[in-house]
Amino acid sequence: MARIPEELIRTVQESVDILDVVSRYVTLRRSGRSFKGLCPFHDEKTPSFTVFPESARYKCFGCGEGGDVFTFLMKRNGLAFIEAVEELAREANIALPRAREDAGEAERTRLRAEALRALEFAAGFFSAVLARDTGRRAREYLGQRGFTDETLRSFRIGFAPDDGEALLRYGTQKGIAESALEAAGLIRRNDRGRYFDMFRGRVTFPIHDLRGKIIGFGARTLGDDQPKYLNSPDGILFHKGREMYGLDLAREAARAADRLLVVEGYTDVMHCHQAGLKEVAAGLGTALTPENAQQLRRFRVPVFLVFDGDEPGLKAAERAAETLLTGDVEGAVALLPPGEDPADVVVEGGRGPMDLAVERAVDLWTYRMERATARHGLSTLEGREKVARELVDLVAKIGDPVRRELAFRLLAERTRVPESTLRSEAKVPRPAGGGRPERSDAWQSWIEAERHVLRATLEDGAFWDRVELWYPPDRFRDTGLRFVATALSDLRRRGESVTREGLLSVLADKDVAVEALQALEPAADARHHAESFLARVARLAQVREAGDDVAAVVRARKAHPAGAP
Repeated sequence: MARIPEELIRTVQESVDILDVVSRYVTLRRSGRSFKGLCPFHDEKTPSFTVFPESARYKCFGCGEGGDVFTFLMKRNGLAFIEAVEELAREANIALPRAREDAGEAERTRLRAEALRALEFAAGFFSAVLARDTGRRAREYLGQRGFTDETLRSFRIGFAPDDGEALLRYGTQKGIAESALEAAGLIRRNDRGRYFDMFRGRVTFPIHDLRGKIIGFGARTLGDDQPKYLNSPDGILFHKGREMYGLDLAREAARAADRLLVVEGYTDVMHCHQAGLKEVAAGLGTALTPENAQQLRRFRVPVFLVFDGDEPGLKAAERAAETLLTGDVEGAVALLPPGEDPADVVVEGGRGPMDLAVERAVDLWTYRMERATARHGLSTLEGREKVARELVDLVAKIGDPVRRELAFRLLAERTRVPESTLRSEAKVPRPAGGGRPERSDAWQSWIEAERHVLRATLEDGAFWDRVELWYPPDRFRDTGLRFVATALSDLRRRGESVTREGLLSVLADKDVAVEALQALEPAADARHHAESFLARVARLAQVREAGDDVAAVVRARKAHPAGAP
């Protein structure tokens, strides 16, 4: 991704009022020179969320969340940094040209814009076809499924006619280039090099990104064609493993309900919406991916997997639970009666049975243990051993140290295998930089010292020249802070000033680095702590060098003992 100039990022930030942005989500009341309200990131009864207009920053003194207007939109709406910048730039009518954009990048940018236009055009075309005689069979199918006209309009459902070139012909007549249709995944070439429509004789479901822009389609056949569901091919806009259906519509409702329900299919999402359950999204016909988990984690609400209670549903929930566990997503599994999916449940009983299923949900780790127990049993030593061996490596992949500790304890209680034995068997990943597997108080103190070093450098860029002598970027143990340190070092090497905005523009496509940078709140004693840390690092280096010298002498004496020729 090309870099957005830091001057433009600063211009965007200065062109919007943080009070105006935050007030869309939080009721603020003046308190001296600041404004207070109930925090949108955690439950509270007494306002501790404070906005400081003069510094254009916010801080919650209850949960500790804080940052600028970009951080607020990222955390509140689940956006990446670049998406937050673009959203506010659009509001302020500020164009965002890319710095140092080469010809290839310019062509990709142009093609992306044309592909977005082609997808929007196709959605309108498919919707129009659904309303005509050509779409009668599709309307009958959708009517039999119980969908109202309002729901169909809300989700922009359409129909791709059987004619293999209908969209191609109409699109080119209306000025949509074949290259744009192809980039959008709407047409493809046959063996003879002739273009034809990707979707034929199928009900179409537009798939949106979090900003509400159409990036692809899912399509269901009305006949016996295989596959039953077909998605847009991966391309310049669409990546099947990265997207979810209905997530753009669920965003606000999930915040309000403090939960997000994940179901298996497009029609499940639509029926839930029709029944008044708006906080619902679905995967795209595949198991949830790590990219999906990362996206869901940004919502900062519990995620409930609501799947069919038959064996395929149980297996799908098991795979999804593992993905959420290793992605550090808080969640639970809510199983429905065998043979019933969410669409069946809400059609027959409204939202009540779904709410009840969620109330009875079991947490992700308990569900995963129950599935392993059902396979192997606990009545024999062999069964308990199989349960322990199946799950012990999964525990090691849980990144959150508290959840990992609880998982070890619960697994030990269930299998009667001592925690110490489970830990010795687990392949717990070592943190970057070679630290201890468990993130102890010493580890946390070291990471906080690294933060102080970066805080001090943000206050005085020249300080980095001293830092790099003793503690270059590759020694930073925290992944996000290491990204920040590397970018900072590059800025200094190019002779550019070190600013928060400049670093954000460089790190825009690395969310873990952006989060680390945004967490570097100014601290009055940062320089003092940074100086102490560097002195400690220097002493350790001197001790290590002295040890190396002694070791060299010992090796020499062994090689040439006294009296030897």
